[in-house]
Amino acid sequence: MVLLTYQLPDSIREIAKQGEFNEFDLNVFFSAERVGKKAIFTYQDEVQKWFDLIRGAFSETTIDNLKLGAKKPPMPYSDVRLLNLLSHTFWFLPSVASCHAMKNLMEQRQNKFFHDYEIIVAAGTSAGIGVEALPPVFKAMDNPLKSKTITLSCGKLITGVTVPPWTGIFMLRNSSTPETYFQAAFRVQSPWAIRNLDSTSPNKEQIIKEECYVFDFAPDRALRQIADYSCRLNMNESNPEKKVEEFISFLPVLAYDGSSMKQID
Repeated sequence: MVLLTYQLPDSIREIAKQGEFNEFDLNVFFSAERVGKKAIFTYQDEVQKWFDLIRGAFSETTIDNLKLGAKKPPMPYSDVRLLNLLSHTFWFLPSVASCHAMKNLMEQRQNKFFHDYEIIVAAGTSAGIGVEALPPVFKAMDNPLKSKTITLSCGKLITGVTVPPWTGIFMLRNSSTPETYFQAAFRVQSPWAIRNLDSTSPNKEQIIKEECYVFDFAPDRALRQIADYSCRLNMNESNPEKKVEEFISFLPVLAYDGSSMKQID
């Protein structure tokens, strides 16, 4: 499991900076109004720029990427290694309205890239209560080796469910506690293997999911969650740095600061 954190370019971030530390606020950035087909993001233009960014097509970073060449940071939907793995992802959003607004924006003509994905809105009363929201996800996946899906949720399906084909989660909301954050993040960690029919041994399994990813666009928040969470895990160890070091050996963190991507120690 790898956590990739991205510092968004200032032109995208500015509109959602507030609070004591003038921090970027995901709940503000992805805030939306109305539901269903009429749902729209408050900052629709900026969210569109964010779409371009995760696809590696944001004009302000294109020149930097050309300069960096092979060293350019991996964006979820443009890097070949990631693109191949992210056939099924879970997007954790702030509200029912933002889930509907996300689907509506994906369906617009300029976002043709996302038209290859089946978009599932697992939010609101129509999505069903608790595990009732799960069957539509599996139905949309059908044969997960051939299909592509994106599941949008603001709280459903983050506990007690196992969806093996999910390989990535996008953290697009502020999470009040580290527990909620990692409970959601660990949804993508469930193993995915299939019986290898070509093998001479009928019980031989082929592992489809070798790694999984958490994508976070509020780096400070993500690192604070890691510090808090790891300090609660091992009560026998009193040194917080040692606890964090131990935790990130299992969950490597790569941080994109606007130009390069480095592993955090």
